[in-house]
Amino acid sequence: MKTTLCMVSPSWKKTRIDHPQCVVCHAVLSNDDLRPSCLERRLTKNHSTLKDKRKEFFAAKLQNLKRMKLDTTGAFHQVSAKVVEASYALSLLIAKAKKAHIIGETFVKPCLLKAAEIVLGAESKKKNLEISLSDNSVKRCVDDIAKDLKLQVVEAVKASSFFAIQCDDTTDVAQC
Repeated sequence: MKTTLCMVSPSWKKTRIDHPQCVVCHAVLSNDDLRPSCLERRLTKNHSTLKDKRKEFFAAKLQNLKRMKLDTTGAFHQVSAKVVEASYALSLLIAKAKKAHIIGETFVKPCLLKAAEIVLGAESKKKNLEISLSDNSVKRCVDDIAKDLKLQVVEAVKASSFFAIQCDDTTDVAQC
């Protein structure tokens, strides 16, 4: 019996974004990859040993995948709330300092790890390794913070009975 590889992705709890995902290798797929011909090619090319498996095999893989938490890149996401909170706090500091997002991974995290190792020991260093400070993570955290701040301002304006809008009559960059 010939079947096509079943693709799906569970929602990430925080952002509720669905990503099409291979149930075998967990790779995140583009929308273009979801065409039946592309799925068939992927099955024969990347997972040739599984092309004769029955549909129930892929359904079981799908159920296992739905139970796992995934981040926006499709990687397995199993970190504590404190680690995520630290990532957001450090991302906020990077944004407030108006530094490039890459500084989190290239400067802040190595400094944090060295200080934790010296002051608190190797066990603390291992825990701090879980903090995500890649440029994409910092960007995502800053975007989430900005979105949350915007929602707070909108809610505050909606809740108030009066508000004022101030207009500035200065010129823009085109001298208009």
